[in-house]
Amino acid sequence: MVKKTVEINIDGIVQGVGFRPFLFNLARYLELKGFILNRGNAGVRLVLQGVSQLIDQFLEEVHLKKPKISFIERIEYKDSDPKIHYNNLEIRKSEQGRGISLTLPPDIAICDDCLIDLKNPKLPKYYNYPFIACAVCGPRFTTVKDLPYDRERSTMIKFPFCKKAEPESCIQEYSDFNNKRFHAQTFACSVCGPNYKLFDKAKTQITTDTIEEVLKETAKRINEGEVAAIKGIGGVHLVCLANDDKIILELRRRKGKRKHKPFALMVPNLEIIEDYFNISERERELLSSFRRPIVVLEKNKNFNKSDISDFIAPGLNNIGLMLPYSGIHYLLFDYIGEKPLVYTSGNKSNIPMAIENEKIYDQLKYLADFFLLHNRPIYQRADDSVLRVHNNEVKLIRRSRGYVPEYLPLPFEVKIPSAIATGPELAVTGALLRRNRIFPTQHIGNVTHLETYDFLKNALHHMKKLLQIKDSEIKFIACDTHPVFVTTRLAKELSERLNVNLYSIQHQYAHALSLMAENKVALDEKIVCICTDGVGYGEDGNVWGGEVLLCSYLDYTRLGHLGNQPMIGGDRCTKYPARMTASIILNALGVEKSVKIFKQISLENDLEYKNTELKTIISQFEHADYQFPNENIPLTSSTGRIFDVISYILGASNLKSYRGEPAMRLEGLASKGNPNKINLDITYSKKNGIYLINTSDLILDVINLLEIKDSKRQDIAAKFQKEIGIVFAKVAIKIAKENGIETIGLTGGVAYNGAFSKAIKERIIKGGFSFIEHNVVPPGDAGISVGQLIGGTFKYNKNN
Repeated sequence: MVKKTVEINIDGIVQGVGFRPFLFNLARYLELKGFILNRGNAGVRLVLQGVSQLIDQFLEEVHLKKPKISFIERIEYKDSDPKIHYNNLEIRKSEQGRGISLTLPPDIAICDDCLIDLKNPKLPKYYNYPFIACAVCGPRFTTVKDLPYDRERSTMIKFPFCKKAEPESCIQEYSDFNNKRFHAQTFACSVCGPNYKLFDKAKTQITTDTIEEVLKETAKRINEGEVAAIKGIGGVHLVCLANDDKIILELRRRKGKRKHKPFALMVPNLEIIEDYFNISERERELLSSFRRPIVVLEKNKNFNKSDISDFIAPGLNNIGLMLPYSGIHYLLFDYIGEKPLVYTSGNKSNIPMAIENEKIYDQLKYLADFFLLHNRPIYQRADDSVLRVHNNEVKLIRRSRGYVPEYLPLPFEVKIPSAIATGPELAVTGALLRRNRIFPTQHIGNVTHLETYDFLKNALHHMKKLLQIKDSEIKFIACDTHPVFVTTRLAKELSERLNVNLYSIQHQYAHALSLMAENKVALDEKIVCICTDGVGYGEDGNVWGGEVLLCSYLDYTRLGHLGNQPMIGGDRCTKYPARMTASIILNALGVEKSVKIFKQISLENDLEYKNTELKTIISQFEHADYQFPNENIPLTSSTGRIFDVISYILGASNLKSYRGEPAMRLEGLASKGNPNKINLDITYSKKNGIYLINTSDLILDVINLLEIKDSKRQDIAAKFQKEIGIVFAKVAIKIAKENGIETIGLTGGVAYNGAFSKAIKERIIKGGFSFIEHNVVPPGDAGISVGQLIGGTFKYNKNN
């Protein structure tokens, strides 16, 4: 038998997923000798010696039998020095290799095997132990300080393996190649690992001697109506009963600004809620996946029979739900019972979650009644990820725990070593470029406070450290074109400190670029992209948000958009839809006719300062004399503002208390309606080579529909969502035909609206075009940083 020695390098997500133990046991089974080690962020290296045929078999079975959560991007192998003789097979100490990727997986939900151990009284060290984990499950990204992935570079370094426990010590399990915790880095047991303790508001420990007493007391307090602050894998949650209106309203009162924003729920299993929600197979699959995201599910006709409070998601036709993903979740449900619980991020509005115990107290002392905290440090906070499903396609809303630090591979070669993007201002992620891979950070939030700004800087720095990127490798910084965004200021600071170019990328074009890269659009290909969102700084100085763009990776041309409308009072129009409504009606009809409509719809009642404010709006309009934009009256083509106005006119929402609320409430109203009962046609025209969608007539038509007997608001809402999608599709098809384009795509935050997206998709496919949409990158502003890096890459290449 011919023997040989080979060196094998494997790149991908191959650290922290039980990959080394898998390789070790496969090589041992095939009687191969040599060694295996982790190499910084460069993957795994093996040197194997043995029968040539068995080494070939090893390479084949690595692909076939690898751990489910691992991902192999490439395997390279070459002959190694045959003169060196290996007597055994070993896992060697990791070395500081350097590559272009991240070999670390995201945080992984507790696996079925560990759940069995958790409930097994014959395993005293793991029985009811909340931090149980193994080689293929448990915290990863949130605990790791640096690579390669080993215990000493994680927050678990604080907890050395025990040398004595029943039935065997952790150091024995770690060293036993037949054990599922062989070379697992973040596991521990009740003897040597972290633990939970209960505290009241005054930081006084509530006496409990065992984890069972902790759980019993926690369950008792929650069942009695108290709000718990519970520290988890990547942060802290506020937890309470979901079936008591009084408790939910009290939590909303304590949260202050969160008067109507929906809360997420955690349920012990899907059986207890499946009679009240529409749950597709794809949604079931995502809910129970190792990522364990919050999945936004539609209520069904039986929802009113459930005991879930209507104050969980007021005015909406859906609720975000998730399944347990760590030991403490399963244990709590054992003691609390099979009932839904509110599981919402434990933070003050617009401030990142605290992750250190003292700071958790300080931030939540007026929000929580008691605290269930552990002593395992969290190195990187990570909120729960949130998504929706449209026709089996995933629409990520918040990409964080369970997804980060996974990357987006670009469909073209990139020679630039690295670059940084700072994102927009709301729903922010940052991102780093590493050759042809983009690594978005975890969800940061709205960068309008110093704490969130610092979080963004920290997250970018940490990702840069994990990727082992040197300052000298960063060739540019990319940001939004909006001059006053805080993220633009950060980008300027980074550009100056690193002495590299700063490239600003137009907001809607960044959306389009992320869509193109995700769908592997070729370098020489152009698409027509429908980009619908709330706010984007346009190249003409106006507020964009209802655009049809002809796009390549090199540039874009704006060939269609919603008709510009004045925003009298600027950003106040986004908070008070009545103000935006008044602006559009005045622009369409002038003062005299508009005043009659204002009385007809009682508009002044929904302005903050009632009739006084309405008079001011009219005065500002008259003073401007249709000369828009001006200092106090910007122009906007935003789809978000049109959804807000329709929502207001139809009585779904008269105030935006959280981002997207009017549009979300409109969707809730429309879910009860039948679009086929309403006649509504949205028109468009072409002027100076640009297609303009007529929103003035649209608003007036909807107001007139309300005067027609038997016209129901829910039917009008459903018809509007469908028709606004159809008219965007019609314009996009016109532009595609005129420019010889075969592919049309949809991006932007309004793409989260299922009926709107469906209407566009169906019309475009029926027209014979290829349709592309998001499935990996968030359609909303969380995906902007990805597009900024792509746009920056082509600007850099053009200038160098």
